[in-house]
Parts: sequence; C-alpha cells; structure tokens
Amino acid sequence: MKFLLSVIALCLVMITAKLYIPEAQAEVGGMDDGELYMDRHFRLAVKRVVERNCTPYEDFSGISC
Repeated sequence: MKFLLSVIALCLVMITAKLYIPEAQAEVGGMDDGELYMDRHFRLAVKRVVERNCTPYEDFSGISC
C-alpha cells in the first residue's frame, strides 16, 4: 500500500511539474526545423562546422566530435 501511494505521489508531482515548466521552442532566424533543413545556407554552415571539428571513426560506423 505504501508503494502504491508513493507511485501516485510521484505521478502527481510529475503532472504538476509539466503544467508549470514550459516546453522549449527553438527557432533560428525565425525558421523552424523544417525550414532550416531546407535552407541551403544553414546546411552549408552545419557541414563546415562538422568538417572542421569532427572526424569519422576508422571503420566508418559514426562520427566523433
């Protein structure tokens, strides 16, 4: 019974926190993620940052930055 009450209390705390903590909305230059994905200049800038700061793993399984 004590465990069940603890779970209920935890759920109530999480629900209350969700009501008061705002969700993040990220935009760059007034563009959302879909618009940034399609923006040629943004894609080029990201590509340059990755090329300058990241290297692929030797077995090409990923990138290390």
